[in-house]
This record gives sequence, structure tokens and C-alpha cells, in this order.
Amino acid sequence: MPFTLPPDADGILPDRMIAAMTESGLILPEYPFVESQIQPASLDLRLGPIAYRVRASFLPGPDCTVAERIDELKLHEIDLSDGAVLETNCVYIVPLLESLALPRHIVAAANPKSSTGRLDVFTRVIADGTRR
Repeated sequence: MPFTLPPDADGILPDRMIAAMTESGLILPEYPFVESQIQPASLDLRLGPIAYRVRASFLPGPDCTVAERIDELKLHEIDLSDGAVLETNCVYIVPLLESLALPRHIVAAANPKSSTGRLDVFTRVIADGTRR
């Protein structure tokens, strides 16, 4: 079923529309969502099973993918499937289990969970071909 928005639509999408975006292929989970993952106006993202420790933080830029940059900058890979302890003051890239295939008129934003501040962890989401 194709996902459509009214021409004058503006603002945050409710959970039913986020679910509809998944059904129409605009949100692509690697595994089916758990029930609590789709929130009233957001989607909780899941970390994949591998963390890449890299030399420095980066944005891929307009002509590069995150995977290409990881290949250039990675020091080693860490298996997260059974849990892991990550070193402080190091940069890690952890691919998400969800990806997006949004049309130009729909944009998405990401923000870290509130617990990351209490844990003294800085997080951000980076995407292919982006400068910000």
C-alpha cells in the first residue's frame, strides 16, 4: 500500500503513520519491530551486532557512504551480540537495524535517548551522502 500525505501536511507523524510508512517500504527494519518500538510520535532505533572503532568522528560527505568511510578509518570491529564494554574517549560507529527510503518531501530527525547524557556518552546518527 503506498504511503501518502495530504499536500498541506506539516509536523510530526503519529505512530499509526510511522507504522504505515513501514508497511509501504519507507522505513526498512532489518528485523520486525517490537511492539514498544513505535512510539506516539517517534521510532526507537536499534543498534546492530557490530561496533567499529574508528580513528576519528566523521561525516561522510556528499559523494561517500558511511560504509566507505568506516573502511578507511576503522581500527577494529567489536562483536556486540553478547554485550561488550567500550572504551571511554574513543569513537565507535554502530550501524542501526533500521534504514529509511524517504521521498524528498518527508524528512527525518534523530536525537539520542535521554540516558546517554547521564552515561556521559555522546551519540549522533550519520547517513550516506550527508554533510550534517
